[in-house]
Amino acid sequence: MASLLAPATPSVLPRLPAGTATASAAGSGATAVAGASATSSALAGSGGFTAQAGAVLGNEFRPATQGLAATAQTLAAPPTSGLIERGETDPSVALRADAELPLSRQPGQQQRLGRLQQGLDYLDRLASSVQQVKHGLSDTLARRSAPSDSLNQQVEQLRQLWSQRAEAAGGRVDAQLQAAEGPDASARQRFKLRGLDLAVLQQGGRETLRLQLPGQAVPQGEGTSSKPVQLAVTLQGEGTQEQLNVLAKALAPAGLEVLVQGQDIVFQMAEAQWPALRDGLTVRGEGKRFPSGQPVRAMLEPAPEALQPQRWNLQDVKGQREALGQLLQAEPRLAQARQTLGQQFQQTAKPVVTNVEEAKDLVSDITSTMKALDFQSLGALLPAVQGLHRQRVQQLLNPR
Repeated sequence: MASLLAPATPSVLPRLPAGTATASAAGSGATAVAGASATSSALAGSGGFTAQAGAVLGNEFRPATQGLAATAQTLAAPPTSGLIERGETDPSVALRADAELPLSRQPGQQQRLGRLQQGLDYLDRLASSVQQVKHGLSDTLARRSAPSDSLNQQVEQLRQLWSQRAEAAGGRVDAQLQAAEGPDASARQRFKLRGLDLAVLQQGGRETLRLQLPGQAVPQGEGTSSKPVQLAVTLQGEGTQEQLNVLAKALAPAGLEVLVQGQDIVFQMAEAQWPALRDGLTVRGEGKRFPSGQPVRAMLEPAPEALQPQRWNLQDVKGQREALGQLLQAEPRLAQARQTLGQQFQQTAKPVVTNVEEAKDLVSDITSTMKALDFQSLGALLPAVQGLHRQRVQQLLNPR
């Protein structure tokens, strides 16, 4: 298990994605900002609109009536009357689809930024708590005295903060203080399967392992049902890399990834799914590496957590030194995790309009589309941008 604490990045085998994440629709608010802002820039030159309709919340504009994102679909709809016949313009002037928008204007952007901010805030609070406890322990060791009441309170605060990590960090930081790999990724749980390492993989000859993984609860009728996932992996006992590839390919549909750390085979999965797998994974072999007959519960060994304040015993010098050692090892991990999340946040929080040419193209698209509208379509559009003056648009689009 000591190898799991090594700061070196393990080698990751080629993986097959277990599924495709679905982007949240909440990001359409950012799309509405871009569209409404550019429209106001095109129209506000004649004085702008004076009636108030909607509000600006942070980086998101929410109209009081029909949203511009929904109106854009109305603008691009095929004509239904003679008055709209002159609006049969070339499709190239239609508003851009979400799939063609820059990352900063894609749906789900607000959720991504929110989770990243949550992770950064948690790391800042955790780093502050670690510093306090570290200084208190150093002072206690220097004086060769029992922990003070102040130090005991600081340790208790650290324990509570660490126990809240999974939720308080927004799923962005795992138990080894490693940040999620990307804005849409989640914290991972690493573990080993007792009885399966590189040495065992190379020996024992051919054997088929049958694994049963607990499924996710799904609605069924008036209640819910959880259907287990059954996998079969055939080990030939020849060629380590080939066997690892076979193992990785078989486990990929269940969301499991295979890593190699020294002579250990380490698995990882989404941290949120770990409790169910830990309590419900069973395995059955053919009597070589694993017993045959009835499936037995797999013995899983989770990777040690970077901090284990719940196990500290600070009443003697040995326990104090062990706790101080954990804190010293955690500090560079905290710094690296914060740097990673900070870079992800800066990349994700780029301005809605990143350059002048993009803004001009967007204004041109909207202007061309509006020229083709009839009174009914204009009546649906104008309330969505009432009160949106040029100055407000510029304030929204300027980088902060």
